[in-house]
Amino acid sequence: MHLRTTVLLLLLAVGLGAVILGIERYLPSTRELQEMKRGPVKFNKSEITQFEIDSSGGDGVTLASEGKTWWVRRPFNDHADSEKVSKLFTELQAIGWIERVHRDEFDSAGWAKTALDQPRHKLRLMAGSKEVLEIWLGAPSALEGSHYLGVQKSNDTDKEAYYVVKTTLPELLNPAPKDWRDNKLVRVPAENVTGVKLVQEGGQIELQRVNKDGDWILVKPLQTRGSKERIGELLSTLLNLEIKDAVEASGGASPAAPEPGTSNADLNAQTLKVTITSAAAEGEESKPVEITLTKPLADAMETKATSSHRRPVFTVVSKSLKDLWAQPNDLRDRMLTRIDEEKMAGIRIDSVIFPTVVLAKKSGSWFLLRNERVEPANGDRVSRLFEALNSHAVRSYASDSAANLSLYGLDKPFLTLTLADEQARSFKILFGANAERTEFFAKYETEPSVYQIDASLLPSIPQEGIKWKGLGVLRFTQFALRRISLSLGSNPPLILNYDPATAQWTGERAQRDITPQIDRVKADRLAGLLARMNVQDWSADATNAITALQKPALRIVVTLGEPGTNTGPTRDITLNFAPTQEGMESTALYFGQVDNGPDVFYITRTALLEVLQPVFKEE
Repeated sequence: MHLRTTVLLLLLAVGLGAVILGIERYLPSTRELQEMKRGPVKFNKSEITQFEIDSSGGDGVTLASEGKTWWVRRPFNDHADSEKVSKLFTELQAIGWIERVHRDEFDSAGWAKTALDQPRHKLRLMAGSKEVLEIWLGAPSALEGSHYLGVQKSNDTDKEAYYVVKTTLPELLNPAPKDWRDNKLVRVPAENVTGVKLVQEGGQIELQRVNKDGDWILVKPLQTRGSKERIGELLSTLLNLEIKDAVEASGGASPAAPEPGTSNADLNAQTLKVTITSAAAEGEESKPVEITLTKPLADAMETKATSSHRRPVFTVVSKSLKDLWAQPNDLRDRMLTRIDEEKMAGIRIDSVIFPTVVLAKKSGSWFLLRNERVEPANGDRVSRLFEALNSHAVRSYASDSAANLSLYGLDKPFLTLTLADEQARSFKILFGANAERTEFFAKYETEPSVYQIDASLLPSIPQEGIKWKGLGVLRFTQFALRRISLSLGSNPPLILNYDPATAQWTGERAQRDITPQIDRVKADRLAGLLARMNVQDWSADATNAITALQKPALRIVVTLGEPGTNTGPTRDITLNFAPTQEGMESTALYFGQVDNGPDVFYITRTALLEVLQPVFKEE
């Protein structure tokens, strides 16, 4: 081999070796690629119980957990902002690896610019007293949004790793230590609160949640339904008291110590003591939280507060601060009832004038028990009853004592409404009036409170049984129809015969065959209107109606038989109609009656005109 060739091969081998060394030095290995995917900061979140943060030019912060609660232990001792701690965990695990760097890649000046020898932030992650990881956050690198980062693992003391990373960690570590404090005076989910006690100069108010739907009752100073909305607003104010400032309590002195010269009476007038009880999370013990608030000056939005589970004296802020100094009536439910219509199964109305009205729900429909008969009830009227009861706000709380019910006419109520649910649980509402019948009152039978109500509610609780009757006066299938006869005044009746076997119509008027003139579609329409005829309402007083109906303006006779056949027995149903004002055919309402029965209904003139539409073909 020639010397020249040997030298060239040697140079080629040296160059190839240098390239391989460079690749191994500067390009990531398979292991490093896997680590890049995982990120440079790796730890088991469940093991971490403490963070130690030291920042250049600022006070250090120590965050430590006790159970599920995080505390700031340095430079003060108070609850930490759990959301910010969670964000710290998230940011650490989300640090993005851009590239790994080595100390020997920089000269002294270049290395100093990374600030990794004098990091802006040092962060130690601890598991109990054992250090798991130490992180140094250096200066921003040349890439936008990136920083130099150093990592020292506790099990790798001889090796430090340096990186250029993409992270928002500086934004989280830059704020002052006080910003790690939990800025909510009480951090309890509103849905977990089961009771609230308010103690102030005027006495004590005790509230208790009765179900998961957020319904509340007042337990003290009286037992009655609470206002879900008002108590919800009270809870919102309590659970969103924002801490503006905090001063550590000193020397065991009471953190709520009054100003010099303040009397006990003045102190009681100034302070509000609140006790909040809540349902404990699984595996935890429930402890009531007690807070004490100083009454703010007029229109002030901040005041002093202390809490049983935190040491400092806080300045708290809320736009609705004064609402916490509530009176019992402020938290009472102003609605007369809170009834779930879907769960109701029975209604009973007792009055001093009319017979008892009984309604029952079966298979989702309401029925009226009247005159020893069960007939369909007016479901819309039942729904309007519940809507009226649930939407009626009481005018005032007339009394919280049942000692003198005669003042309100409730010793002998003129109306008693009994409501029962599907489990046969029932309650009664009594209605009374003063002697002049200018004011009206309501009272639950088992409660002492008397409510003044508006007279406008009473028409929604008709005392006459007929008012609850269903509005359908005719219900039949066209397969059972045999004949329709319409007589308008003294005119000869129009007779339409129907054959259900062939679905054909024939007709006559004044003994003349009019079958060729009948429009089958229009005749079917007439049959459909009669088969589902609804009325406007039922009349409680039929005296005038019976007189008017002796000379009906319109008479309709519907003949029915066995469905689907044109043979067999038949029966007639007669409907008579007369104007509610004698001699005025254009009146808006007409009286109506079925088979000369005792019940009289109202029907609109518009509805009758629809029935009287011609059934003949157009010429």
